[in-house]
Amino acid sequence: MNEKVTIAIEKREKVNGIAGKKLRTMGYIPGAINRKGLESVSVKIKKDELIKNIFKYGKNYLFTLDLGGQESYSAMIIEIQHSPIKREILNVVFQQVSATEQIKFNLNIKIVGKEAIELKNLLFVQQMDKVLVTGLPQDIPDFLEIDVTDLNLNDKICISDVKFPKGIESEIEADKIILVITESRLDDMITEEVLDDKIPETVQEENL
Repeated sequence: MNEKVTIAIEKREKVNGIAGKKLRTMGYIPGAINRKGLESVSVKIKKDELIKNIFKYGKNYLFTLDLGGQESYSAMIIEIQHSPIKREILNVVFQQVSATEQIKFNLNIKIVGKEAIELKNLLFVQQMDKVLVTGLPQDIPDFLEIDVTDLNLNDKICISDVKFPKGIESEIEADKIILVITESRLDDMITEEVLDDKIPETVQEENL
């Protein structure tokens, strides 16, 4: 079982956008804890502490959120909102869970070995970027890694080909395709670029 990691949180009274912006200028991240069958709890977390723990343990870790020693919640991060340009954290949402009850979770897929595929003048067409899995919260990894290094043209990876971590089971049908290796469309891309280069000249002639 993973080590217990505690993050200090504080109650948040005001939940409007102006209050959230003010919190961020003070070094806090506004957030919420969703609870099954109960109202969510509005909280604030020190930005540095949140980022440090995500970086060290991953987004899917089972954290203990400590509300000033009065209450604590076993929870996982289910959503992080970022600003569109600077990608700064605007908001974080936790889900309270039990370490003894299995949950369903959409696990991100991470592809490794892309460079090897490109060297073969091939492409991988990814049909799934997440996989719905079931497991105990503390057993769920931060992502599901799939290595495409040794794949060749027309090879494919299905759910049945994936080795899931111990205690984690897929909720997706075994024959569902995650990705397929296809030919590179480099020639088509070159043709499109040539056509694009000619379009401005045609437009200029029509305007004369």
